[in-house]
Amino acid sequence: MKTRRIKITTSVDRPHITYDILSVLRKCDINILAMEVYSYVIYLKIPKLEQDLWQELLKQMHEIEGFDNAEEIDLIAFEERDIEMKRVLDIIPQGVVVLNAKGSIKYSNNYIAQRIFKTTSDVLTNRHITNFIDDNIVKEFLGNNEKLKSIRNEEITIGNQIYILNIHPIQSDENIFSGYMLSLNEVINQDIYHNPITFDDIIGESYKLKEVIEQAKLFALSDSPVLITGESGTGKELFARAIHNRSNRNDKPFIGINCAAIPDQLLESELFGYEGGSFTGGKKEGKKGIFELGEGGTIFLDEIGEMAPHLQSKLLRVLQEKSIRRIGSHKEAPIDVRIITATNQNIDDLVANEKFRLDLLYRINIFSIDIPPLRERKEDIPILVEYFANKHFKRYGKAIEGLEPKTMKKLVSYNWPGNIRELQNVLERAVALTPDNAIKEKDIMLNYKLERSEKLSDKSSLNEIIGSYERDIILDTLKNSSSIREAARKLDVTHTLLINRIKKYDILDEEWKY
Repeated sequence: MKTRRIKITTSVDRPHITYDILSVLRKCDINILAMEVYSYVIYLKIPKLEQDLWQELLKQMHEIEGFDNAEEIDLIAFEERDIEMKRVLDIIPQGVVVLNAKGSIKYSNNYIAQRIFKTTSDVLTNRHITNFIDDNIVKEFLGNNEKLKSIRNEEITIGNQIYILNIHPIQSDENIFSGYMLSLNEVINQDIYHNPITFDDIIGESYKLKEVIEQAKLFALSDSPVLITGESGTGKELFARAIHNRSNRNDKPFIGINCAAIPDQLLESELFGYEGGSFTGGKKEGKKGIFELGEGGTIFLDEIGEMAPHLQSKLLRVLQEKSIRRIGSHKEAPIDVRIITATNQNIDDLVANEKFRLDLLYRINIFSIDIPPLRERKEDIPILVEYFANKHFKRYGKAIEGLEPKTMKKLVSYNWPGNIRELQNVLERAVALTPDNAIKEKDIMLNYKLERSEKLSDKSSLNEIIGSYERDIILDTLKNSSSIREAARKLDVTHTLLINRIKKYDILDEEWKY
């Protein structure tokens, strides 16, 4: 059914004005498909009207006391909110779903849909969360009558992956309960039986990258700890896995854990395990930590710079004594693991600011690898583009015709603050959205400018930060477009919505028009 969306404004907020307007629609025999009412504003979604009927409708509305104007719009208010919600959720680097009061999924971000549940957001919508998370913690929580209760930092397993679960109630400004926000953070990246990544999977022909690969191959032959540094998205875990598979431990477990993604108290139990009865909420039989689970293999500690001081002390002791002691136990257990660590921070600055132990740095930094960011090896971009484009074309079942020359120029000239991870995401989005079998310049939407700029340092709220990103994205797109309408097409939003955003963020013509 073809529809028309109308925004009606009034000059007064008198009683029964909405009734009077709706009476006109009833008199003209016009069905109302959706409606939102605010002071001075009414949004209507109605079937597409013939021009004669539309003019008659306007004529009768103008006779209503207090009626000001009626105009056709692209989206009514709740549709705009839906789009905004989805875009905000997709920015968040963890799995997030919004549930209604009964536990059915209203919104989900791409992270949880694609990475965790291996499906799409459309498949998740209106399905009950327990269809995807078969865990008693979630089932008992949703069956509880205490609607405003929360779940914080609970550990659950989905498939072979361990996650930290948080569930919080959603309330309106008037304290009306409407549902829950559920989030999942990956804890352990465990690949005990099958870990196929090798140095052949690290794509690039630049001198800087080849030099780092040759270093890593030599380090793989040793059993000494390796510290991998590099910006987010450069592929630090890829190098860690490749080192493991080239070592004499390649038939043993490789277990990775993100030290920044887990609260300190949980990280300690994940690393060292605990005895049964050590604390409330723990398993009765106790639990092995990753040092025990990884016996004979490799332990990868990502974001080591975020580790709390008391855990740094415990890790130092493990490296010195080659043994661990579970929480709640007095027994020492010998371990045989290789340690690979990684950080995107300046580890020397952390030591200088007394946030990281110098003696621990000496222990983990026997060998070091610094992975160059993508902007320093731009000659690798065409190779990476071809690889990821082919991969995503196959995934989406599209024939491959390549890229336009302007497309590649746009990709090479960009600074890629998110490195290879950002490049892969941009290409996937381009392949998914393009109606053609070739990626054109307009299909490339460089939306994720995630540099930690000084201008964000004074912004404390999520809304402020997202707003700043959104303004930068819009402004950059406008600069690379011939008109607002073209920019709207590139951003996959309506012309009206984009105009409203330009007004919201006070984007001046002189900022983007040349």
